[in-house]
Amino acid sequence: MMTKTQINKLIKMMNDLDYPFEAPLKESFIESIIQIEFNSNSTNCLEKLCNEVSILFKNQPDYLTFLRAMDGFEVNGLRLFSLSIPEPSVKNLFAVNEFYRNNDDFINPDLQERLVIGDYSISIFTYDIKGDAANLLI
Repeated sequence: MMTKTQINKLIKMMNDLDYPFEAPLKESFIESIIQIEFNSNSTNCLEKLCNEVSILFKNQPDYLTFLRAMDGFEVNGLRLFSLSIPEPSVKNLFAVNEFYRNNDDFINPDLQERLVIGDYSISIFTYDIKGDAANLLI
């Protein structure tokens, strides 16, 4: 599990280097996501995303610990997306996933089954809810 010490070191490094990061995710926001009842038959994109984020929170406590310290960041091109801020200094997880799943140009079938949580240059960080695993797609 990610410790508070590791997170505090990350925050200190980011402050020292003047990298942007978002304030911690509010506990009420976290609870609202955790309490969502999973509905695998939903056809609404936002509802599906909320379901997947709820599973991510339950299966990956380190990610939740991280969000309680900062809601996204950007360092040297590496971004972990914000969950609660629509137009942050780092991208919003819900907006990014909606784009990857519902755009008129191209829909990547690999991203239909994964939750995009960040990116780095040309790579995309995803979470596979079925396999309970983080992945890097190039």
